[in-house]
Amino acid sequence: MSVQAKTSHPPTVSDAEAFMKKAEARLAGLSVKVNQANRVHANFITDDTEALAAAVNEENTAVTAELVEQAKRFDGLKMPADLSRKFLLLKLSLTAPGPHDPALRKEMTEIAASLESDYGKGKVCHMDGKCLDITAIEKFMGENRDPSELKAIWVGWHAVGAPMRKRYARFVELSNQGARDLGFKDTGTLWRAGYDMPPDQFSAEVDRLWEQVRPLYFSLYTFVRARLSQKYGPQVMPPDGPMRADLLGNPWAQTWAMFSRCWAFPKIARAMT
Repeated sequence: MSVQAKTSHPPTVSDAEAFMKKAEARLAGLSVKVNQANRVHANFITDDTEALAAAVNEENTAVTAELVEQAKRFDGLKMPADLSRKFLLLKLSLTAPGPHDPALRKEMTEIAASLESDYGKGKVCHMDGKCLDITAIEKFMGENRDPSELKAIWVGWHAVGAPMRKRYARFVELSNQGARDLGFKDTGTLWRAGYDMPPDQFSAEVDRLWEQVRPLYFSLYTFVRARLSQKYGPQVMPPDGPMRADLLGNPWAQTWAMFSRCWAFPKIARAMT
């Protein structure tokens, strides 16, 4: 008795809907594990929690890459707009896509977890002998107005990241490989593909918008620099040239970034008083 071979057929919209429903359910369940492991790692940094976070992030990267590969069978299929967008978002869902090679993907997720650990464990010792973690540093820089102390804390905190440089460069290399495995030039191109336009068009649009806001940005920059110079004196903050980032209220100079978007005037005002 012979068994008739199962005939294949071109994928249909119903097939695509069924695939996406299963993919979403699978990723939703996995996201719980990812968030749990990463939260525990962030709050209790040990070799064990680092390994657990790396393992679950590797699993998430592998599963997502597998689903993206399977989704290729629907390329060219005309779908409803909402379903088509779901397939695009699946392809773009990994901020840092890992390579298809399991060994390289494992290396990448382990590097990422180690960087998170080093960042979370980083401390700077103040001149009074008290060592501050990033939360305490942020509070210190938001309240302290002594430029010499702010500079010491700023330099100390940024020194925490120096040993991470080589690992981070390798992480970027592996992420770019993962993006190429998904069909993108690099990770940056993957990021720019998520704005309902081709990546090159998005870059051109950003440049166009920047030229519109550039005069306002420089006016705000000049104003903030002048006020800082008035507050601290020209010896500390010269009235021309770059601003001292350590005077802007937090370890990343984000207050200036927020100010440049015109919605953090109260923070700037407090930083100048």
